[in-house]
Amino acid sequence: MSLQQQSKISVIKEKVSPHGLIQLREDNILVFRPDVHTFKDYSVEVLKDLRMDFIEINDGIPRPYMADNSHITGIISKEEKAFINEHAGDFATQMAIISHSPIMNVLVNSYNSVFKPKVGVKLFRS
Repeated sequence: MSLQQQSKISVIKEKVSPHGLIQLREDNILVFRPDVHTFKDYSVEVLKDLRMDFIEINDGIPRPYMADNSHITGIISKEEKAFINEHAGDFATQMAIISHSPIMNVLVNSYNSVFKPKVGVKLFRS
């Protein structure tokens, strides 16, 4: 999808959380854009907060999910991966992660191989 096509997609709901911007778009995709100035890493506490916000904005209906993690370079622990695997289905049917980090690529691939995720995760560069 081109940038021009993306700009034509309307946002139905939006919430600013302490961690970033959460949007539900008219194409039924839940989007999370971490705050580039304050958000550096995921933790179980952050994941718990986001899970509640995602369920709220989705009205409890899991939808395709996209996170723009292009500026996040931190490592996700085994505990965080387990939390994601256990709870991602509460808000997501599939997950797309935007990242420019080679480390994130390794993390997503290891997550997919170790956890056999309940919700599919794919990594994209844009």
